[in-house]
Amino acid sequence: MSRKLVFFLVVFFFCFSAAAFAAVENIKVSGDIGEQYFARGLTLGQSYNGSNSHQGVFSQIRLRFDADLTEGVSATVRLLNERLWNAEDSNDDKESLNLDLGYIELKEFFYQPLTLIVGRQNLRYGNAMIVGDPDTNQTAAGETPSIVSDLSWKKSFDSIRAILDFSPYTIDVIYARLKENETGYRDEQNLYGVNVAYDWAMGNGAVTEGYFFGTDNSDSTGTWTDKKDRVYALGARTLFHLSENFTLGTEGAYQFGRRAVSATSHQSRRAYAGQFISEYRFNNKYDAKIGIDYSFFSGDKPNSDRYEAWDPMYEDQTPAELMNVLLTQSNRQLIGFTASMVPVEDVILKVRYARGWCVKGFTSSIIQVAAGPAAGNVYYVNVGKKFLGDEIDISANYDYTEDIKFSLSGACLLPGKVFTGENNHPAYSVRGGVVVNF
Repeated sequence: MSRKLVFFLVVFFFCFSAAAFAAVENIKVSGDIGEQYFARGLTLGQSYNGSNSHQGVFSQIRLRFDADLTEGVSATVRLLNERLWNAEDSNDDKESLNLDLGYIELKEFFYQPLTLIVGRQNLRYGNAMIVGDPDTNQTAAGETPSIVSDLSWKKSFDSIRAILDFSPYTIDVIYARLKENETGYRDEQNLYGVNVAYDWAMGNGAVTEGYFFGTDNSDSTGTWTDKKDRVYALGARTLFHLSENFTLGTEGAYQFGRRAVSATSHQSRRAYAGQFISEYRFNNKYDAKIGIDYSFFSGDKPNSDRYEAWDPMYEDQTPAELMNVLLTQSNRQLIGFTASMVPVEDVILKVRYARGWCVKGFTSSIIQVAAGPAAGNVYYVNVGKKFLGDEIDISANYDYTEDIKFSLSGACLLPGKVFTGENNHPAYSVRGGVVVNF
């Protein structure tokens, strides 16, 4: 979207709002601005394009308009700009604003328990293991710089969402279009499903939910006129606060469907994923907390008639910053330990240790990252080995005021036996920034 068009739309919105003031009960303008410096080394010691590290300043700006119209009717528009400082000098399109949110909400639509939301909106269910980000949180569409695409604020889907509130039950039915046929080929990609949640009404967020989601992964190049590549996920999640100190949660899902190998060849899908989370709160003056979590995503079995690798679908999880950048959420298991505390007022310190393994060993000695900050990087691996490595993530956050927050974080990944001696150097990430909300 060009700058002139965005400017025209914003001006038109304000003019229209003023002209129609009598029909609008309230218009709220809000937003946030984030600026952060980053330095990242993701090559594990090798050099790509003459460099083994990237650094710069990343800017994220959002401007949001919320309008309350007639009773039960509201509209929301939010614009987003994500860019590296001075990036517009080399590519003017990267200075443009993009539509992040743009939806209409109709409460008690023909039926008191029914709320209908139509347009570009955020969708997030469970722990976001299945649905949370339209392109997964490893990457981002649009003009977001690839080296920081995992940090993008863009999480919205073009979708229709129907919410039926039968408290304590809530039923969500969704349909989203992720790719549209603009080339004459059958390249549409859709997401659809239902999520049923039960609120235990304990006042502490205890919930149990079950869901079914499906998507078709038609080829966007037009070389296959085939729409039989489909993924279905059936799963459940529960979260309980067993006491004021202890929280326990689990989520598990089963995938089935078909995987297109070629225009005429398919495999049946059979994949599994599960997660366990726990947190213990000491409830002392330092607000100290510790947690243990475990994640499992099945991998493909060589020479099998079935495809058993977990499809990440539209996940939005970051179990470890650098592992998330280098590896997709498939054929992986990970255990994590987290600790946090508030040593002084308004300062939060957090440290996380994660250890990862492949579920199935790699069958090729070379892997290439397809998307995200490390896209295009080639790594040499030991066939059959499973230990991916150890990672430590450390962060400090300071609430300067209610509206301004400073942050500093660092991450280091020590490669495991999966990687050969050519990849024996640590990967790292260092970030520091500020976010203001208004």
